[in-house]
Amino acid sequence: MGFNPDTTTMQNAKTGSIPINISEKIVTGVKNGSAAMKLAKAVPMNKPEEEFTFMSGVGAFWVDEAERIQTSKPTFTKAKMRSKKMAVIIPTTKENLNYSVTNFFSLMQEEIAEAFYKKFDQAVFTGVESPYNWNILKSATDAGNLVEETVNKYDDLNEAIGLIEAEDLEPNGIATIRKQRVKYRSTKDGNGMPIFNTATSSGVDDVLGLPVAYTPRYTFGGKDISELVGDWNQAYYGILRGIEYDVLTEATLTTVKDEKGEPINLAERDMAALKATFELGFMVVKDEAFSVVQPKAGN
Repeated sequence: MGFNPDTTTMQNAKTGSIPINISEKIVTGVKNGSAAMKLAKAVPMNKPEEEFTFMSGVGAFWVDEAERIQTSKPTFTKAKMRSKKMAVIIPTTKENLNYSVTNFFSLMQEEIAEAFYKKFDQAVFTGVESPYNWNILKSATDAGNLVEETVNKYDDLNEAIGLIEAEDLEPNGIATIRKQRVKYRSTKDGNGMPIFNTATSSGVDDVLGLPVAYTPRYTFGGKDISELVGDWNQAYYGILRGIEYDVLTEATLTTVKDEKGEPINLAERDMAALKATFELGFMVVKDEAFSVVQPKAGN
């Protein structure tokens, strides 16, 4: 008799792939929770390394009758996006291993999704504990698109947007933390109109017409960031495959602490832990597509 996730318990299926219907729900939860995924451009990823070719320098010419048409000399740039494996470990009780595979992951899917999207946002926005060559803060910094925060958020964001527009790019979103909302609500433009619109039927807040994606405060990794503004079509992410898992029963979890701040020994506590892995890629196409508003030094 073949494997049936509805009847096989986790005790008898300690390693494998999460059932596809639940894996899809978890991936959807990651996409809905991740500010980076809401903003960046999703691209297909069918192998661990995807190569993209970008062309510039193509032009058109005015010509008279019988005149030879000039030829453009385009420039081709190649870039590679590589997938990296992200893992999360979530402690659970051994009793939960008596659930069927389907029921177990139905129980755990929200915790798995949350752990993945928080870690991905942290890597993409600030490069904290990141395996990728790119992050948005680094791109904005390398491009020199830095704005010092003032008491007037209209001026701050207008300048950050203008830096990107000066490169003939189109800003289309802002990543920030919820703490900033009070500043938006208290700021008005030169005509006395508020710059902040709370979510309506679209379900998305916007500032100066740009949608805002909120990320948990600590995903900025302690960096001095108020907002990251960008043409997010110039940042790509891809998901390589579904989520795989292992059940741990003998390990000591050095990254998970108990109430005394000590590593958790699963065997000593008669506990188990779920290790889930997920492969994603990320890359920035153009550094100049991003700008950062930073708090004034000392604030």
